[in-house]
Amino acid sequence: MLQSILSNLSIILLTHLIIQSLKNYKKRLPNKLYILLLVITFSTSVISMFYLPIEFEGYRVDLRMIPLIFLAYFGNWRLTLPVLLIVSVWRGLLGGVGTTPGILFGMICPTLLTLAVYKNNKFSNSYLDKIVLLTACWFISDIPIVFIVPNGLTIFKSIFILRYTSLIGAASVLYYFVLMERKQCNLNNQLEFIAWHDSLTKLLNRNKFFEIVEENRKATNENHYLAMVDLDYFKNLNDTYGHVAGDQILSEIGSIFKNYENDYVKVGRYGGEEFIIYQGHTNFEQAVRYIDAIQQEIRTTPFYIDENLTTYVTVSIGIAELKKDITLQEAVKRADQNLYIAKQKGRDQIEASEVHTKRISTTVGAE
Repeated sequence: MLQSILSNLSIILLTHLIIQSLKNYKKRLPNKLYILLLVITFSTSVISMFYLPIEFEGYRVDLRMIPLIFLAYFGNWRLTLPVLLIVSVWRGLLGGVGTTPGILFGMICPTLLTLAVYKNNKFSNSYLDKIVLLTACWFISDIPIVFIVPNGLTIFKSIFILRYTSLIGAASVLYYFVLMERKQCNLNNQLEFIAWHDSLTKLLNRNKFFEIVEENRKATNENHYLAMVDLDYFKNLNDTYGHVAGDQILSEIGSIFKNYENDYVKVGRYGGEEFIIYQGHTNFEQAVRYIDAIQQEIRTTPFYIDENLTTYVTVSIGIAELKKDITLQEAVKRADQNLYIAKQKGRDQIEASEVHTKRISTTVGAE
């Protein structure tokens, strides 16, 4: 019996190992193929346990519900239901005594209960709700023994302690590995964020920004634009209010930029008080309007120096088209040249010379 329990547990842990390996390659796999591999892995795990039953005084059970419950708890119904259908059909084709109760009470009901209760599940470190869930699923799975199997009450009394502890024990081991993997994943995400983002503004750093722009540029033939943004008279702000206030203003401007980011707009901190904006999947007029909206919000936002003092800042912006026949660095240079022109004209302006056949320059409320 112990050997069968360990065999079931080995299958469960091997499944977890395979799932983690698939997650590591998720970005390299087409989404449909990734989902298919997950369905195959979970289905194979459950089906394998059909052939490694655990015998309790002549009564055969297994730990098949554990992968199904964990899949329903941590996954979603689109992934869970195909697996449930496959394993239910397979068990039905095997036939034998207890086929229908095994399918209905051993797999379908516990899985659907988990989906119903945790359809909007947010992962937490609490163990109590997991124990309650497993207990409810064990009860659904095993209590029919009392009414369906001859001498069911006697069998139930003789096996329920070992049966319940084996379920809780195996599930606890799996949950421990899941928890460790989640913590490791969160740590990796934090380290990646630190490596890819500016610590003050939380925007992309220059290297990561350029990497993303190059990826987007290769992925589509749509128009691409870069904008160099520089805070006007930032040295005067630092000299007047101090560097702490200057850093706070940079941080708040970073938050404004973050609000404008989406799949086609990325913002990075270029250095000091300079920022760089990428826009893809757009045209020239839309690109200028988008930049103008950002400039307008910065211009009208009060920045708090302390409780009784606020100040306003403006930015100068130069736009350049990221054409197919030029490098990214050349586009940055052209945007920087337009930024210089905007500052020469009095600041608080957008300059987009040579981006379009028509020269564009907007001037509003220069400081």
